[in-house]
Amino acid sequence: MTFKEIRDHKFKLLFMYFFCKTDVNQLFLNYFENLPYEEDGDDNNYTKYNLKTHENISKLVIDENKDKIKNESDKAIIIELSEEDNINDIKNKIIDIISKVEEIDKLISDNLESWDIKRVGKAELTIIRLAIYEMYYDASIDIKVAINEAVELAKVYCEDKSPKFVNGVLATIYRKKSNL
Repeated sequence: MTFKEIRDHKFKLLFMYFFCKTDVNQLFLNYFENLPYEEDGDDNNYTKYNLKTHENISKLVIDENKDKIKNESDKAIIIELSEEDNINDIKNKIIDIISKVEEIDKLISDNLESWDIKRVGKAELTIIRLAIYEMYYDASIDIKVAINEAVELAKVYCEDKSPKFVNGVLATIYRKKSNL
């Protein structure tokens, strides 16, 4: 799975968990048994979008030529994950996000200018929660990449004005986090 596919799955799972009020283990069971594989005719522009924004981040690849790595620092760049490992990683991150949702929602609420978190659309809120988790708790994701990917998700799953809103909220949080 690519980073985009993994993030897309995380978004869908979080959305279903928070807004369908289902048990997380049952959700995983149902979701991954019917995993929506990408087909050639799939119209999901988010997972098809293929810019090299993750160049400086560890890649989730299986490197069959790992013996050709010459120095130890190169080994840190490659994380070998099977499809099952990717799914387990997604599950673990979802559970971690759920456990931190109060902290994440407080951060969102504190940075909404003249808005209440209850007024934020469900898809937008899910995207912002995922991005904040990546910004604050997932060291493998660059903050600017997390923001950019959140905007891309909003372009696919939300209304026309949503990408700008998502970007604004996350940029405000980023500026405060970076003391800019």
